[in-house]
Amino acid sequence: MEMAAQIHKTRKAFPDLYHTMHWLSPGATSAAEALRRELLDEISTHTQARWEFAGTKLYTHALSPGCALCGQGTWSCLFINGICNARCFYCPSEQKDPGPPMTSSIEFERPKDYADYVKKFGVRGVAFSGGEPMISFDRVARFLDLLGRDAPDLSHIWMYTNGILVTTDRLKILRDNGLKEIRFDLSAVDYALDNLKKAVGIIPIVTVEIPAIPEDLERTKPLLKTLADLGVNYLNLHQIRCTHFNLPKLIQRGYTFLHGPGVAVLETELTALELIQYSLDNNINLPINYCAFTYRHQFQKAAARKRNANLIKNGWEDITPTGFIRTMILSGDLSSVNNISKYLETKGKKGTDWTTDKEGITIPGSLWPNGLDLSGLTLTVKYHATALRSAPSMRYPNIPIQLNQDRQVIIETDNQQQSIQIAGPKIPGFAKKFLYPQEPDSNQAQSGLDLELEEKICSFENFSPGLAPYY
Repeated sequence: MEMAAQIHKTRKAFPDLYHTMHWLSPGATSAAEALRRELLDEISTHTQARWEFAGTKLYTHALSPGCALCGQGTWSCLFINGICNARCFYCPSEQKDPGPPMTSSIEFERPKDYADYVKKFGVRGVAFSGGEPMISFDRVARFLDLLGRDAPDLSHIWMYTNGILVTTDRLKILRDNGLKEIRFDLSAVDYALDNLKKAVGIIPIVTVEIPAIPEDLERTKPLLKTLADLGVNYLNLHQIRCTHFNLPKLIQRGYTFLHGPGVAVLETELTALELIQYSLDNNINLPINYCAFTYRHQFQKAAARKRNANLIKNGWEDITPTGFIRTMILSGDLSSVNNISKYLETKGKKGTDWTTDKEGITIPGSLWPNGLDLSGLTLTVKYHATALRSAPSMRYPNIPIQLNQDRQVIIETDNQQQSIQIAGPKIPGFAKKFLYPQEPDSNQAQSGLDLELEEKICSFENFSPGLAPYY
């Protein structure tokens, strides 16, 4: 049913081109999954191979600080412009908009406003992207300079570039203004290394970040050792995803497409895994990270929700690992409700840590009444997503967040999700499985919930582990 829904959604998203796309068929899925399993099994024999973030991110040796912050959800990507001087076939957008700087759909003309946003939202890492940031070099330098002075809690700042406009003087200016890492898309310049070499020894961390292009596999294999010998610190390989802009070019290349929350390319994942296997088999000491679409789709969206939720949730609410605001309300038998109230009065302050209204007692996971009889109660669970806006959309409840005297942003909460009701005998199972995942065997705990209901709750509480299924 889930796959049928994804296919229907994709047909609606690409109505004119869907029938021309080469989709992985059910019959070919077994062979593709067997090949992936074979690659992963070989990779797993090497101790340098590791998994992070619910098993969605495979890497060797180490992750760059920026990638770690991305997975933890404490970073912000500032698109300094939307214009580029390269024409890569895989680029997801047209790249003809010179600005202004933007993150999470919010424009930031003034560096001061962005620095205040970074501080307000608890951001620890900032990435400059585009477009091509070097086209707006003076703008990057201004933002860097102010972030260094006004956002002292930032631990890492990095920048993406195709490298075409890189010069030694510019690199030194970026370094002196606080840039810690620079990431080169070598595939944009046909793998030319001249400008990459200029950065080694100037910028503290030099990374190569490229899509895993199937046609370039045999060119990329020998490049791995070259990069390691040059002193490159990391190689990031990412899976090509489809947009309305790049899809015609991807179709021309004969790629096989995968249904999912977003459309991705099968061959690019297999290429990334083959490159990782090659590097390990040949003892190439270059840390490699595979950035799969399933990782980006889940963790980067969760990160945005968490940043917003941290600023607006009440003390009696929780934030799930996936970034949704969870509200839990116990209601029902009056005697049982009174027992819960007496218990909570010894654990926290009413109106701050927990609260009551006509619906019942609203309680966070940290004050959960373990050991009390809940059989006469009903647990109502509500989940809310958040979104950042420059102005209210007038569709959802919203809360203004003041960045400084002159600038505010809006956080909206989606109140359209249906409440989930759990009967008393099944409440302890829900609590064990979803409120205490750190306890032994909690992930294997039987919640006692109907399978369909448990899957619905899991979609708000847990990340889908591992690489995405092919069909």
